[in-house]
Amino acid sequence: MPGVGRLARLGVAAGLAVGVVAAGLAGSGPAAASRGDSLDAIRNNVSITDAGTHQRGQLDSAGSSFRASAIAAAGYGPGADVDVDGLDFTMPDVAAGEPDNFTPSPAETTIGVSGSGNAIAFLGTAGGFSGLDLTVHYTDRSSKRLWVGMPAYTKSAADPLHLSTIATTVAGRNTAAAPDVDLGTDYAVFMVGVNIDPSKTVRSLTMASIGSVHLYDLRVVTVGKPFAVDSVLGRTPQPEDDGVPCDPRVEGKEACGPFNYWENADPSTHLRYFPASGVVPEGATAFYNEITVQSSVPSTYFMTNGYSGGYYGIQQLDDGSKIAIFSIFGPNRGTVPDDRLTSKVLYRIGHGDFVIHGEYAGGPSIRIPFDWKVGRTYATMITNQPDATRGNHAQIVTAWLNTEPIGRRPNWLKLMTVRTERPSATPLQLTGLYSFLEDFLRDGSFTEGRVRQAAYSNAAIYHAGNGWRPLNRIGFTGQLSGKYTIQNDAYPTPGETCAITEKITGGDIPFADVRSGYGTIWDTSRCDRPRRLPADTLAPLGVGAPIQQATTFLDVEASASGDQLSVSTELLADDEPVRVSVDGKTVSAADLAASPTGTLDVRIALPGPLAPGEHTVEVSGRSSNLTGSTTVIVK
Repeated sequence: MPGVGRLARLGVAAGLAVGVVAAGLAGSGPAAASRGDSLDAIRNNVSITDAGTHQRGQLDSAGSSFRASAIAAAGYGPGADVDVDGLDFTMPDVAAGEPDNFTPSPAETTIGVSGSGNAIAFLGTAGGFSGLDLTVHYTDRSSKRLWVGMPAYTKSAADPLHLSTIATTVAGRNTAAAPDVDLGTDYAVFMVGVNIDPSKTVRSLTMASIGSVHLYDLRVVTVGKPFAVDSVLGRTPQPEDDGVPCDPRVEGKEACGPFNYWENADPSTHLRYFPASGVVPEGATAFYNEITVQSSVPSTYFMTNGYSGGYYGIQQLDDGSKIAIFSIFGPNRGTVPDDRLTSKVLYRIGHGDFVIHGEYAGGPSIRIPFDWKVGRTYATMITNQPDATRGNHAQIVTAWLNTEPIGRRPNWLKLMTVRTERPSATPLQLTGLYSFLEDFLRDGSFTEGRVRQAAYSNAAIYHAGNGWRPLNRIGFTGQLSGKYTIQNDAYPTPGETCAITEKITGGDIPFADVRSGYGTIWDTSRCDRPRRLPADTLAPLGVGAPIQQATTFLDVEASASGDQLSVSTELLADDEPVRVSVDGKTVSAADLAASPTGTLDVRIALPGPLAPGEHTVEVSGRSSNLTGSTTVIVK
């Protein structure tokens, strides 16, 4: 069994106070000295609340948090000493609703941690896909860079790859909107670790976070069995069917079973965007990006503007045709069938194909033909505004496309505006900004020369008080697979433009030889040539465009027989009130509403038979502003 032991000093860079953290040493007994306020000086995030403080939660962008009573019942209450696989940790000794964990930012933070051992263990959780870009500094002035993955608090099932250990699970959570919700769902705290040089003494750690990592405690430890991690990624060698560990990059094998993570992972690479401060400012209303496709093949998605609620970009389809596509996640992601619309579409462009996707939890997706050209640079943008309607907690997001390449006179199109309800009363922000390059066919046919490559540049956010600001800190991540290669081979160097290139390729290129920089966070402000921010005249698209704009696109069917009018349509918002009119006069009852799946199929009694001739029947959703009409001919 691994052992833990004596205390070691924890110093904090940038003038922060000194605290204490445990450093585990094999063979030593339990700590005898008082632990004091171990991480009190740098705790900056609230993850545990009660009914009186539930609005302070910061586990994720929805304001979630663990329930203090459930955490305490699990033995993880304030100041609790806990054991995870023989390693001892201590929970923060603070009241519910107070900062209880350290959440590193995308900007690097260095803390002084002294101790010797063969590993570093972390007790924590994450708000979503997250990890630490970690550099371990030793007293001999050498250092080692490692990647530490941290599972999301929602991942309560055991990790089939054994990359993490569930420390505890608790039922339910608090959100900013209400305490004690989702009581039938378990949420988790984890232990993860990395292996270090046992012959050296740790002097300090430098951390930068991709995503939202929440750390309760960390230990320099000596373990009997090393943590299962990949040498670069912090992921893991995969077990063979016979149980023998296998790392395809080291062993030269294409894939390892039985889980076959390497073979089946989605072929994609990702960039994550942050301003110089490392935090997207509250009140940001627009996310602008530019893309230059350098090489493309069918079934490729060049996603340009992703955020926590959806994504947007350009694609080359299986048949070689090209489109622009914008998709929104519903409020209950992954739990809604394909034919149920969970967000309200306030506007969509007339010549677009409209789809409701189960993948997006009933969220809408629109795509338009867009014959983009390889080698030309195009601009895309999403804008965000909170719904100002009293009592609502919704965000209203619009996708914009400049159909002309950069350098020509702009032609901005408005593709779709969507209003999505959220369960939180906290201000809704453009958070989790990212882009990706993906093979969405995933057929495993990665032959030599089949390359997907694009350069992303001039990413920026707009804030009404500060104007356009560059997103010049960019993190590189992706999915790994033994059947393809990801790389980032164009990080800008002095004298080059501030574009970062992503690539997916295939063939016989050695995996470790071409992949570069996973987990790296680059600072593009160091490019010699100045960045080009969007023009100030673009700002009105984000803050002044009419958002409550209705359009006629409901497909309405109607027929009349005597004094009876039959009307049907779909794609309304769920259960929303509906008005039906004939020739501009309302004929429906005030309580007429769509079904729970947003459809309408109703027979309405008219005051009398319609006169011979043409009559316009219109259906309108009273909350979504969706309208549609058709003509009924009475002979």
